[in-house]
Order: sequence, then C-alpha cells, then structure tokens
Amino acid sequence: MSLTEERINEIKEIFSMVDDDSDGSITRSQLCMCLRAMQYSISNREINDLMKKFDSDKTDQINFPQLLQIIAATEQPNLTKQTQTILSALKLFDTQNDETISENDFRFLMQQTGEQLSKDSVDDMIQSTDARTKNGRIQYRKLVSTLIHL
Repeated sequence: MSLTEERINEIKEIFSMVDDDSDGSITRSQLCMCLRAMQYSISNREINDLMKKFDSDKTDQINFPQLLQIIAATEQPNLTKQTQTILSALKLFDTQNDETISENDFRFLMQQTGEQLSKDSVDDMIQSTDARTKNGRIQYRKLVSTLIHL
C-alpha cells in the first residue's frame, strides 16, 4: 500500500516522540508504544514477529524506513487488487512458506510473465529493494512493498 505524505508525517512525528535518544532507531518496547500510539491493537508475540521480519540488519532495533515497511505491511487490507494478485502469484513459489522465494523463481517470473524484463532489469529491481536474504532468497512482500513506494 502506498502511504500518503500526511500519513508518513504522522508516523514520523510518533516515531520521533518514541525515539528517546534521537538516534534514528527504536527498540522492541518502543515499537510497541509507537504502534499502540497509532491505534494498533498488537500483542507482544506480534511485536516479536515484526522484529524478526523487519529488523533486516539484526540490531534488535527498527529505523524509520523499517517502521514504514511495517505500517505498509500491517495495513494490507488497503492493498490494491493488482498488488494482491502479484503477492498471490509470488506465494505460489513460496516453497518454504516463509514469505520468500528463490532468486531463480523470481527471475523466471519476471522474465516470462507480463512485461518481459531483461536480466539486468531484474537485477536492478532486486538490488534497489534490499529484499534479498542472507541465504539468497527474495522476501517478496518486502520487494513488492518497496517497489510500490518507489
């Protein structure tokens, strides 16, 4: 989902209030406070799941861009039908049921369906989104979310 400039400013204001030391990142408990301030009803387990999923640099903290990804992902009912279709197609290749697909499967999909993309275009897409995991798989929700926001 695409966040409006007004929504991003609201999130930034709440993030800044919760970021006590103004270092640009918030802890797990601050993330919980931040989301609750935005009227999310969220359990500690869900907070832990979000940290595992979005703390890509494994610092046990969330920065503002990561928070925007969290908000975009948790507001999924507002995703466009086209985005939901893309995610559904990618999920078919999610053999590990962990919201990742192999890079080869992603390349195949991008080069064989719709507007057939070149290998370089697919490489650029993957590089620009920071959606590759350490084991080389592609986090397809992160990739789609990032591409929608570009």
